[in-house]
Order: sequence, then C-alpha cells, then structure tokens
Amino acid sequence: MNNSKFDLTGKVAIITGGNGGLGLGIAKGLAIAGAKVAVVGRNQDKIDNAVKELKAEGADALGVSCDVGSEEDVNRMVATTAEHFGRIDILFNNAAISWGIPTETMTLDEWNHFITNNLTSSFLTCKACFPHMVKAGGGKIINVGSIVTKLGFGKLSHYAAAKGGMDHMTQSLAQGWGKHNIHVNALLPGLVDTEMMPCTGPNKNGLVDYAVSKTPTGTFGRPEDFYGISILLASPASDFITGSIIVMDGGVSLSI
Repeated sequence: MNNSKFDLTGKVAIITGGNGGLGLGIAKGLAIAGAKVAVVGRNQDKIDNAVKELKAEGADALGVSCDVGSEEDVNRMVATTAEHFGRIDILFNNAAISWGIPTETMTLDEWNHFITNNLTSSFLTCKACFPHMVKAGGGKIINVGSIVTKLGFGKLSHYAAAKGGMDHMTQSLAQGWGKHNIHVNALLPGLVDTEMMPCTGPNKNGLVDYAVSKTPTGTFGRPEDFYGISILLASPASDFITGSIIVMDGGVSLSI
C-alpha cells in the first residue's frame, strides 16, 4: 500500500475497547494498512489475547489496560503509548457499555456511570492525545457512536444521551481543531456481531432476526466489515472529511 492515500505505515493508532469485538476488528484493519496499534481495555486476559492475535497477523501491537473513565488512567495510557511507539496519529474512541434501563427506575449513579464510560471517556482521550497529534503535524479522531442516536429506544435514554453527546462533540472538535490538521469524525454502527450484541450462537439477542429482516442488506455486521471505513477515516484519503457523522448499519436505520 506504499505511496497510497490509504497507507498508514509509520502511523500509530490507539483503539479503546480494542481488545475484542468491533474494536479488535478496527485494530486489524488499521494494521493491514501498516499502522502500529495500541489496543486498550480493562480485561488483561482479553488484551493479551488480542495482542497475540494481532501479532500473529504481523501487526506491531501494544496492549494497555485502562479505565477510560479515569482522567489519571487515560493520561497514563496515552503517555505509555507515546513512549512505546514515539508518536500518536490516530484515535478510535470505541470503548462503551450498553444495557437497557427504564428511565423511570434509573438511579443517578447508573446515569452517571453511562455518561462517564460512553462520553466523558472520549473527552479525556481526545484531550490527552491532542498535544501528541499537534506534535505529529496532525491527526485523525474517530468516535464510534451508535445508530441509537438516529432512532428512539425507551430503555436506552442514558446510552442515547451519551452517544448523542459524542456526535455533537465530534462536530465541535472538528471545527475547533481543524487548524491543527486534526480531522474528527463519528462512525455510527448498527447491528454488529460482538459480545455486546451477539448475533449468533446461544446468547443471540432476540432482536437480531427482526432487525435483519428489515435490513436492505439482509444481514448483520461483522467486525471485519469495518476494515475499509476504519482505514479510510484514519488515512490521508479522508483529509477532506471532518465533522461528519457516518452511518454504517447495512441500512437498518432506514427500515426500523
């Protein structure tokens, strides 16, 4: 991929929630294009397995444990990555938690827990990576949101509020940091087969068949489906794309 607009050789990427599911898929895609990848998560065993898997496929990978809701921990994670690889060029804010809670029975602690892990976490990582991207001459930030922000689900007001905040933070960061050659976009996946939303096997979510039946493509997404868009948004090929909120859901949000 040398001399290609899609070449990421020499670039360093941080992927939060990168130790499994969609995040690991994104890490694999970036590695295919030549990026060095830092996969971030809480579960050390999953981190170790993800790094082993990436290295087996030829990637230069680093695993860093981190509580993305902690400013101190995020700053340590970013510093560790920068020290190990020498720079930071790309940030994928993919770490998230999701489960339904009726708003009328939700506690303030539950609300705050979701906002911290799904929104504040992205603010902390963006802020910590900013000086490294300025030093590198620019950067790419991709905030992984959800099509939930385009729809309505009664038991997901907390999740939708956090992800909706991420959409608008994306636009404001794009406007504010453009002068530093930092491009910021949001990627909104729909139904993707991950631990959070199993689409196959014994733990398959009950909504899967209904959603797939309504989807123009007739299928749910898989982490490998996100290789291409991840490379695009992390590479010079997307230098004229910033502040965009890109839906990638197989068309399911058109139909439900």
